[in-house]
Amino acid sequence: MSAQVWLVFCIACAVLFALPSPISFKVASYSSIRGKKALVAAVMGATSGIVTTVTAASIIVAGAEFLPSAVLYIAQWAGTGWLMLFSLWTIATPAAREANADNDNLRGRNFGSTFSDCFSVASLRLRYFGFFVAFLIQFVNGTRDVVEMVSQMQAVVLLIAFASLTAQAVFAQVTLSSVRRMSTSKKQRNPKRTHFIAGRAVTAGYRRIAA
Repeated sequence: MSAQVWLVFCIACAVLFALPSPISFKVASYSSIRGKKALVAAVMGATSGIVTTVTAASIIVAGAEFLPSAVLYIAQWAGTGWLMLFSLWTIATPAAREANADNDNLRGRNFGSTFSDCFSVASLRLRYFGFFVAFLIQFVNGTRDVVEMVSQMQAVVLLIAFASLTAQAVFAQVTLSSVRRMSTSKKQRNPKRTHFIAGRAVTAGYRRIAA
């Protein structure tokens, strides 16, 4: 691929992993509460989980090379639509549905359990899986060796994810405060549930007065 295409890919991955997310929240929580040993296990587990997700997405993208050009064209446009939906979803959804306190119980008690906990959080992110399927399929054009291309992209994702998660773990307090702040602001901008509860409370009040 050209240097411009690689640049676009690297920037997209860097932005994706730099955004506050449940993965960064989990890694930063382990780093803040459990210390350096947990930091290493958490970063390695989360990075491995992300690479696993990218590998699964790459298998699907590699199979897209055998699709008819018309079907591939439709799949690429559908992928573009998913990427737009992903952007809106990321903006609207709180990064952490439960902005937990620093003394919350974490599942990982040792290196292995911390690794597996962060691995499961990262590898089961279907949103990331959909993102990489939709994103990688944009680079399939029938003129490149898809297997070689996705292998190179996996290596790039590994490096960027590791660097981003390491930075988020090292600056754990900054990461945690950022996730909590963004989650709180997003919940405040979407107060439908609050309005619903308030409406029922007012209705109940009127019924009690009428009775």
